[in-house]
Amino acid sequence: MTQPRPAPNLVPSKHMPDEAGLPPYREVTVAAMILGIAVGVLLTAAMTYAGLVIGFVVPASAIAAILGWGLLRGVLRKGSVVENNINQTVASAINNTAAGVIFTFPALFLMEGVTFNPWAIGAAAMAGAALGALFIIPLRKQMIELERLRFPSGMAVAEILRSPGAGMRKSALLGVATLVALGFSLLTDFGVIPKTVDLGTPLGLPAYMPFVWALMLLSVGAGFITGRIGLVVLAGGVLAHWVIAPMVVGLGWIEAPADLPVPDGMTSRAVVEGWLAANIFSQIIRPLGIGLLIGGALAGVILAAPMIFAAFRSLKAGGVGTGGRDELSVNWMYTGVSLAVVVVCAAAFFGDPDIGLPRALLTAIIGVLWMWLAGVIVAQCAGMTDWSPVSGLALLAVTVVLIVSGGSVGLAVLIGAAVCVAIAQGADMMADLRTGHLVGSRPVKQQTMQLALAWIGPAISVLTVYLIWQTVKFGPENPDIPAPQAATLQAMIEAVRGGAVPVDKYAVGALVGAILTLGTGGGLGVLVGLSMYLPMAFILPYGLGCVISICTEKAVGKTWNRETGIPIAAGLLVGGALAGVVFSIYKLFETAL
Repeated sequence: MTQPRPAPNLVPSKHMPDEAGLPPYREVTVAAMILGIAVGVLLTAAMTYAGLVIGFVVPASAIAAILGWGLLRGVLRKGSVVENNINQTVASAINNTAAGVIFTFPALFLMEGVTFNPWAIGAAAMAGAALGALFIIPLRKQMIELERLRFPSGMAVAEILRSPGAGMRKSALLGVATLVALGFSLLTDFGVIPKTVDLGTPLGLPAYMPFVWALMLLSVGAGFITGRIGLVVLAGGVLAHWVIAPMVVGLGWIEAPADLPVPDGMTSRAVVEGWLAANIFSQIIRPLGIGLLIGGALAGVILAAPMIFAAFRSLKAGGVGTGGRDELSVNWMYTGVSLAVVVVCAAAFFGDPDIGLPRALLTAIIGVLWMWLAGVIVAQCAGMTDWSPVSGLALLAVTVVLIVSGGSVGLAVLIGAAVCVAIAQGADMMADLRTGHLVGSRPVKQQTMQLALAWIGPAISVLTVYLIWQTVKFGPENPDIPAPQAATLQAMIEAVRGGAVPVDKYAVGALVGAILTLGTGGGLGVLVGLSMYLPMAFILPYGLGCVISICTEKAVGKTWNRETGIPIAAGLLVGGALAGVVFSIYKLFETAL
């Protein structure tokens, strides 16, 4: 049954009441759509940069909702709960696709001799954004109304939407923190302030046990927003760099060659430790992390199996997504999926014409089927625990497509990007629908906005990646923007292509990841695996943000964290990331002039 619309804090529009006789509250308006698009584009560029730096992104729904109250109520002097919900729905639909792009597309820039068609990848990612929204249509009632999954982030956004007065105050805090972080980060970009501080060398720690801190406010902000669960990421980094690495050296599993050249100004010890650090990471830590991701993702499939079967039964019975005044018909999914298969097939063919049309069609069908299955898994996981095994499922997709396509790297990454975007979009849309369910929005309007505007996100994210690559570069050679997810995907693809897959390390990691995930009923395996190959310089300030969040919650209470701490942390995250985009634009103009 559709929830009645709440009366508090809503401002009536000039329109007539609808056919159900409900109050004529403002919902889908030009102001909400324009604001949602503007905030979505801004946050997509910022989160793309942040993802290339710290390896993951933070959902932007809460940020969009806070900004919505500040502008809709504070500037325009009007706005309702459900109107602001449309604003945050549009903004998050555009922004969440950044995760799918930064996990996959940048890897192509890091591989020599690989040709790819960026237009084809962009088209496939846009199709993935549409598919992610379409596949959720028949699942909404099952997940939200029948199973009543919590979707913690969706519930948190609903609380923001219900408090317009507090939302305006949060907008002011977010704005000030954004400006502070923007200014501070630009000072580091221009070299006025150092980007990192090495505390390990004074303590006598070897290079393979890094104790380097990035002076990056976006990492601190991201950690504060994540809170207690983010300590798992810190624990994964500590396990990889401060436990496994010294154990490997102590047991003699990796030994540096005796004839390493010693450059001027360096000691032989520093050279040996640097060699050990690089090789321990590439030969042991990263393969174990990839295995943990894959094992955790497969365990997620097992945990989500009941939901998958329930979705099949629902579709067969026609009990969900059947349309009507409040929900899009499931026919939209059937039609959209057919069109998306054509788009993905065309993108695959033009992305790599050598594979031929039949193989391009087969790859597109496999990719779309995996998007549906992975989308159900991620939506279910997000509904229960707010974790999303996007990386692990994308790695699986890329591996399968590499095999099916005969080793086409460009095609594998193209499908991987589409899959990543689709499953991120599906989880985000379900969380937004949960928010709408709590505040009285009509699902059909949210679904329509997602389908109409989600394609903007991949376009902005792809352009941002290009901008950063053309100006300041990214990847292992640029420690300030290491693109850890892309570097890991690159390493896995090259291992598969070269026939040097570290099966033993993948298997050990997968076993541990599966045990962690099945044992906790959540995404512990995926989170630990992800953190094992993230740079310690960014994990440490991220962990500091988590610790600050825990301490302030105990000292001044959850209310202070929610009403004051999180808006400030969101501003630090957004401002720090925007500084990177602004600096890249500056470098672009500097080069052009």
